[in-house]
Amino acid sequence: MHKLMVVDDEQIVLDSVRFMVEKDIGDSVVIEIARSGREAIEKAAIFRPDIVIMDIKMPGISGLDAIASIKEFHSGALFIIITAYEKFDFAVEALNLGVIEYINKPLSRVKLVAAIRSAISIKVEERRKLDTELEVKEKMGFILPVLESGFIYSVVFSDDHSNELETYRRILNIDANGGYVMTIEFGEKGDESGLANKIGSSIKSQKFYPLLRDAIKESCSCIVGPVMLNRVVTFVTCDCDTPEYEQRIEALNVATDVYNKLHDEVGLDFYIGIGKSYKLLDNIYKSYEESIKAIGYAVESGIVHINDIPLERNFAGVYPENDEKLLLKKITAGDSDACLVVFDRIFEWLKGEYGDNLQEIIASLTELVVMLGRIAKDYGISDSSLVSGNTYINKFLSIDDISTLKTWLKNRIRFLADEVTSVKETKLSGIIVSARDYIFNNYCKDITLEDVSKEVNVSPNYFSKLFKDETGSNFIDYVTTLRIEKAKKLLCDSKRYNKEICYQIGYSDPNYFSRIFKKIVGVTPTEYKSSITNN
Repeated sequence: MHKLMVVDDEQIVLDSVRFMVEKDIGDSVVIEIARSGREAIEKAAIFRPDIVIMDIKMPGISGLDAIASIKEFHSGALFIIITAYEKFDFAVEALNLGVIEYINKPLSRVKLVAAIRSAISIKVEERRKLDTELEVKEKMGFILPVLESGFIYSVVFSDDHSNELETYRRILNIDANGGYVMTIEFGEKGDESGLANKIGSSIKSQKFYPLLRDAIKESCSCIVGPVMLNRVVTFVTCDCDTPEYEQRIEALNVATDVYNKLHDEVGLDFYIGIGKSYKLLDNIYKSYEESIKAIGYAVESGIVHINDIPLERNFAGVYPENDEKLLLKKITAGDSDACLVVFDRIFEWLKGEYGDNLQEIIASLTELVVMLGRIAKDYGISDSSLVSGNTYINKFLSIDDISTLKTWLKNRIRFLADEVTSVKETKLSGIIVSARDYIFNNYCKDITLEDVSKEVNVSPNYFSKLFKDETGSNFIDYVTTLRIEKAKKLLCDSKRYNKEICYQIGYSDPNYFSRIFKKIVGVTPTEYKSSITNN
């Protein structure tokens, strides 16, 4: 059924058109009548006609003006113009408005019916195309998540899936030369291993997964995987030729956008870990592993990029058991108390499995002991003889009592975790020292937190937290205090003008400088200078 609106200020024309349509077109159209341009606009907003037969000359709003107004809110309507003028002066304007036909009065029944049938054919074809597009879109709505899930599974499992990835790349129209993995982990805060109630969270996630998927898709060009227990793995495309720091900032901006969209909607706690970007798709699994590692450091900030983790390493040969992975992660996080809790759990399992068979327990722990030595080496721990070298290994292998073995290992694990913390603090202190030096040498310029964070190769958000933790002051307050202290020294020179000092310490507005100075010192620069001179 098609909707037809007839617009003319002459009743005889309206009656004639209705008669012709009902006689020759039949029940396939519903007819609405309007007697002016204004009435046509008002009725079209409600009736939403498929086809409009419009007279040009009518009192008030003309036919062409009415067509223009209707097309603003109903662009799909087709228009046929009828006119009493042999010479049609509005042909160009009508063409621009998308009019498909114009017919002179008195109306020819043959021409009018042919024009209406032509318009109906156009609408039928439009609807056919729309139905086809909707059908394809509906099918893709079912197929696309399956394809994207297949792609993500190929990324997550680091076997040789290069052929499959290349096939997915073509099907999913991945044009970028690479990308990175962003993993979102959700659950409930509660135990030392991170987020708890993973199974329960996985069940809850089925409700908010569409929201999560849409939020990620809105924030970046990406492929979103399914819920895997309590994680959603996302591959984000990017240009790997872009400098690493810029890539990192962009990735953190994307993650922050996703985090903000979901934070009040999900009803669970969640962290986001980001891996490095890689050019070749068959190396993307490395980015996935890095994103999982980054999540372990996201407890406070919620979002962490792997390159923002000080002295982070990819440790090879880690046992597959979850507790052993967790132990190594807690050591590299410098959490000695959590390390000992996890180690006790591992040791109790070994005793339950092997009883008093010391050699079996030693054999099971040998690879872990080697890994402890590797961590010491990677972090450059000064007194690594306690946890590396032949003496260390030989001592471990020569222990002849289970209780002694447990105590010996716990002492090494505690020492190693404490030393890792010390190394990290030294590294972080070095970053802040470099930042302070840069600020001191550039405070007279228009420097920003982004400038300083780029100088020390740390993302702005992470640098802001480090700087506040180390100095006890945020970046703006620190720079402001430095500038005002310099200004106080310069004001001791009676030959310098306030405006000159303002520019010299990095401010471009003398009035702003005066307000900031008074806010911090308690008096204006002029009053301060006067008090010094009088004394």
